[in-house]
Amino acid sequence: MSASRKTFRDRTMIAVAIAPPIALLLFCVSAAATWQAGAAKVRPVLEQSFPPELIDSLVTQAADDADRVSTEHTKLSRELASAAEALNDQYHLLFDVLEEHDDLFENLDEEHPLDTYLDDYLAEAAPLLNLTKQYANEFGNPNSYSSGLISFRGLPELLRTEFRDAVRDKQTDRAIEAFRLFQGLGIGPTGQVSLDLLPLVTQSIATGIWSESELNEIVQLVKASPDLNQTWQDSIRSTTLAQVPWLLRGEVVQRWRRDPTPKTFAPSLRLQWLQRNEAFSRVGGIGTFDAIKRVMKLQETFRRESGSGLDLALQIPAYNQSYSPGQSKDYLATLYTKVANERRHARTAAAVAKYKLKFGQYPMTLDDLIKVNLPASATLDPLGVPFHFSSDGETCELGNAAIWFTDSRGYSGTFGTRDGTLSAILKQFVVLKFR
Repeated sequence: MSASRKTFRDRTMIAVAIAPPIALLLFCVSAAATWQAGAAKVRPVLEQSFPPELIDSLVTQAADDADRVSTEHTKLSRELASAAEALNDQYHLLFDVLEEHDDLFENLDEEHPLDTYLDDYLAEAAPLLNLTKQYANEFGNPNSYSSGLISFRGLPELLRTEFRDAVRDKQTDRAIEAFRLFQGLGIGPTGQVSLDLLPLVTQSIATGIWSESELNEIVQLVKASPDLNQTWQDSIRSTTLAQVPWLLRGEVVQRWRRDPTPKTFAPSLRLQWLQRNEAFSRVGGIGTFDAIKRVMKLQETFRRESGSGLDLALQIPAYNQSYSPGQSKDYLATLYTKVANERRHARTAAAVAKYKLKFGQYPMTLDDLIKVNLPASATLDPLGVPFHFSSDGETCELGNAAIWFTDSRGYSGTFGTRDGTLSAILKQFVVLKFR
């Protein structure tokens, strides 16, 4: 073999040997460059929605709240909420039993086994309730409950208990004041029963204790509830603010798993999350079944899309690691539709009660409620069908949907069938029996 051929072969072997490391090096350099370029894009996208000083604050959500509510107001509400929470812990068995009993309003003329316990609790809670009334105007932080900054359930539970006891005693002035104070807390739509008073208000309407003027005030309070489209926007804003540290640096430490190792996410995935949040924010008609379908369609589209940036190769711990901060948007859209239905159900119940006060008997059909200024469009369930209603003039029943629904899994339906859709949204079929 000639020297020239041997030299050529040696050079070829050397080239073959060093090509993979060089290719890997070039790939890593390209991935790193892509990472840096992508990371540089995150902040400008955030600054399209938030001022720089808010993005740079240590706790962005807290800073955002501070812009809306004074320090004094926040301090007062937190201290009062903490005190109520401590008291409620002592009566946790009472609250457990209250959630299991839905018969408190069935017969207000008969003593209920829980009456004594309600009185004992409210006697101890009286100073806190008086402070709540005294400083009612100091509250109203729109994010205090919905954003997760404050997880206290003390004040809502106190006011729910005050409302229950007032209805039991037929003291409508107390009851409506409790409802008014509860609305003033500014609690957004939530799946937690302890943070929702409207279903109890609706149940109380069927007892016949309210006057026409009080029913009108209840309707006005329901109408003044937070706009669901705006609340949807606030929820997306709040979730984005909570994730600013992750969006800027890409690190997540899952302390709840006692895992101190940060999971690092590529900028392309963080930008993708921001873009998807923006797409969700453009969904309108929140509180309707159509909005749920649009949100679910978006989520299905996003599931089919996968990241393809070079920076994914440098992601720790794995190439396909996913992270979805905040509650799923289809869950929120479904929850908001449930809340919208609760509001329509309450307004319809109030109209039925007003009709009885005005004409001396219950309406024979929901169409008759136009006589008390409730249009037919306000008496529809999430699928656009009139609420279940039956009446003989002396008594009547009003459901929160057109049909009784359930499925084999018991109020945990899935979208597709009519029963399953209603079950997935409303969870439970509720019937008010007016007397």
